[in-house]
Amino acid sequence: MAAIKWYNYHSSEADKMTTIKQIKGLANNLLDKNIDLAAAGRNSFWLLPIESIGRLIHLDRTSNPAYCVASWYLVEFFMPGVRSSSSLGRCSERIARSEGFEGGQGWFWSDPTIYDDFLTRVEADALAILRPLDTTRKCLDFARTRPATVGRLGLDWHLVACIALGELDEARTIWSKIGKHYRNGAVMEDAHWQLINDRTCLIGEPLMADDRDALATLLHRWEAETIVGSPLEPFWRPSLFPLEEDASAAP
Repeated sequence: MAAIKWYNYHSSEADKMTTIKQIKGLANNLLDKNIDLAAAGRNSFWLLPIESIGRLIHLDRTSNPAYCVASWYLVEFFMPGVRSSSSLGRCSERIARSEGFEGGQGWFWSDPTIYDDFLTRVEADALAILRPLDTTRKCLDFARTRPATVGRLGLDWHLVACIALGELDEARTIWSKIGKHYRNGAVMEDAHWQLINDRTCLIGEPLMADDRDALATLLHRWEAETIVGSPLEPFWRPSLFPLEEDASAAP
């Protein structure tokens, strides 16, 4: 990977104000050439259809208005800690410049080669990975076996992933280790942790009772709370979790 070249620029409010427009310009060619991508949300481009896990290309402004950075993500909308459609998943990777081009992981606005190279790299380094992940099972299995992602996943993630996949015995083993940390009625100063606590507390009873319908209802509810009313809703296609598919296939 080529080293980042720090292009000369004048830091000003005008520079920062034009960054959103520049990001849209960078993505135009990508959207024109890939009709299964939809622009929805701030600097966010999603593979269609959008189901329980979103496959996201995200461009992010930085504190340096001379460049932006790009990454792909898998976003599990049904996780207790996901607060909105703008949340980013734990399985992700930066999209860097092609070999032989300057910039490294930075896409510098002063470099006219970024526009064609952005299309090349997103198609090769992101879409080629994300397109085959077209089911909840494929996404979760990819995330939990990908070496670069494994260290980012805690027992809380694995708990809900196992539930979604219908692996309830494994989920109960995880719950026996972490369930005591979630308490009904606990009051927390941080709103994010309050949401995680309150939602996760709801898992224990139906999980231990092997109540698949109740567990599926929880995951669907959290998914809907994330997506309904967001820019993703027009593209959302609610679908069954493997948890439900396995149950329906049972004799």
